Amino acid sequence: MVDAFKEFPHLLAPLQIGDVVYRNHMFCAPTGHTDDIAPGQPSTEGLLAFERIAIGGAATVAEGEVIIDHTEFNDKKWPRDIVNRANYNYSRMADFVKRHGAVPTMELCFSGSGPSKPSEIAARLQHLTLEGPCDMTRPDGLQVKEMTEERIMEVIRDFGLGALAAKRAGFPMVSIHGAHSRAFQHWFSPTENHRTDKWGGESAENRCRFAVMAIDEIHRVCGRGFPVEFRISGTEIVPDGYGVDEGCRIAEQLDGHADIISVSVSALNTLDPESFSRTHLSMFYEQGHHADVSAEIKKHVKKSLVGVAGGFSDPYVMEQVLAEGKADIIYLARQLNCDPDLPNKVRAGRVEDIRLCMRCLTCFSQTVGHGDMLCALNPEAGRDRESIYALPAPRKLRVLVIGGGIAGMQAAETAAKNGHDVVLCEKSGELGGNILCERDVPFKERLHHYIEQQKAKLEKLGVDVRLNTALTHDAAAAFKPDAVICAIGSDIVKPPIPGIDGKDIHSAVETFADPSLAQGKVVILGAGLAGTELAIYLRDLGREVEVVEMGPGINDGGNSCHGHAVKDMIIQKKIPIHVNTKAVEITERGVRCEGPEGEVFFEADAVAYAAGTRARKQEAMSFYDVAPIFHMVGDCKTASTILHATGNAYTAAKFLGRFN
Repeated sequence: MVDAFKEFPHLLAPLQIGDVVYRNHMFCAPTGHTDDIAPGQPSTEGLLAFERIAIGGAATVAEGEVIIDHTEFNDKKWPRDIVNRANYNYSRMADFVKRHGAVPTMELCFSGSGPSKPSEIAARLQHLTLEGPCDMTRPDGLQVKEMTEERIMEVIRDFGLGALAAKRAGFPMVSIHGAHSRAFQHWFSPTENHRTDKWGGESAENRCRFAVMAIDEIHRVCGRGFPVEFRISGTEIVPDGYGVDEGCRIAEQLDGHADIISVSVSALNTLDPESFSRTHLSMFYEQGHHADVSAEIKKHVKKSLVGVAGGFSDPYVMEQVLAEGKADIIYLARQLNCDPDLPNKVRAGRVEDIRLCMRCLTCFSQTVGHGDMLCALNPEAGRDRESIYALPAPRKLRVLVIGGGIAGMQAAETAAKNGHDVVLCEKSGELGGNILCERDVPFKERLHHYIEQQKAKLEKLGVDVRLNTALTHDAAAAFKPDAVICAIGSDIVKPPIPGIDGKDIHSAVETFADPSLAQGKVVILGAGLAGTELAIYLRDLGREVEVVEMGPGINDGGNSCHGHAVKDMIIQKKIPIHVNTKAVEITERGVRCEGPEGEVFFEADAVAYAAGTRARKQEAMSFYDVAPIFHMVGDCKTASTILHATGNAYTAAKFLGRFN
């Protein structure tokens, strides 16, 4: 057993891109799953296959090649679809993955003129309209129609809509497939894109414009904190394809637009043996074969991170690639089918236990030929229902839970129930976290009752609860835990409004805890659930209340039914809500705002702000190397809801010592 954090400091270090935290630098490459249900979404078997990768410790789990073009599903070009159907199983996939600490991602795909097909398949596709940069005849005889600018703009909008659908389904990031002969590679190609307008020709900027605008549209719709990964072919390998020099020019155009440039290799004819066996690196090449390509591309990229795939299995090789600056991220696909626990084994220093993928391509052949993603060395691959539903007994661990809020209490309870020795450290003098501020709110009575129940359970289960115990990294390490579950919560966001630090101005949390802080007429900034529930509470206490909201309406936090209940109370209690109205200054007399019809002033004796919370990600990540097993749960990972806090904490604790 090796000292993992000394041997693999780059590989195991957590990473933050935009608003998303990744627990290490080992990303799951987009692979998809063959067992799709009718609308093109993963079945139960597919969901469990994705969940199994998440359990094993990978930073991301990726569903591959999901179409965004609203016309493609009707033509049955592609099996997986995000825009035409209800996204319930995609939502389930996101939940299955996130509850184990991984980041779910979806690879968005516009197939366009598409990859080359065997002749017998091509014969059945004659009725399809294939689209590309120019009119042409493919090598298999299929005709490609030149896309008009109107059609290009339509597909760009579809990328935004597809990403938004993915985000609403629970995916914190997306990837765009621009390699392996999918649409964008044809646009990048100097040999295929001969357009004379702004979308093609000799100019790399023109040939990459379509892709850049698709990325920018996703960021416009989903926010700049929503990471977008873009997969390119760093070289087309074959003599008549472009080389790494052109791959660098493509990357230069994507730099700063894509958050991650994922480097693969592929010719336009993906079934060319010379291309196929290097795209899906065969056993005849050394692992990390493409790292020299990513290294050259990384020299030309200043703002985006660069990732690389290439048959990786040995963590020492992966660490070397990262340490030498050849890439920032390592992608794994077949290796995670062969041994989904590789990332956890690396963390635990159990390198000798890793089942190394021999790159025999049995998984690929079985998937294509029979629809089952099996593995020659891993008999559990493709049979995830059996392995997950029949959980192995946990080995007893010493578990340190940091933080005693909703998530921390749930983690401690579940871990103790499963036979582990648990220590829970809470820096304050009471368990419950920020939600304790609502203990005297009549309509939150049952929440406080739940908190008291949780305290009693921890005592009954023998959890070692240590209050008034704030932990540093070294103090946590002194416990010598086998596993750390970090649940340190979030910080209250104070909006940067001039005058916010004045007298009689407090956060919603402070005002819930002590409503005497808000006397007279009260203006509440923010119409999320915290702001609107505070308005209801204060109105019940006899205060005159109105709410100012920057957005178009009440934000129900994903709980539409409770949102209706809140709106009912807002109506019944006649609480004014001013939407699309931004507070620009707080004075002694009230709040000056910019509304739909210009400047407006709301008089106030007191102001309460409910601008949300900010996850304590950096503080939480500082504990990542305290123990071989590490989880971030609750609001310290993503400021969210009680549902997510309890669910993620339960899952992290439930699976301790079973697969790792």
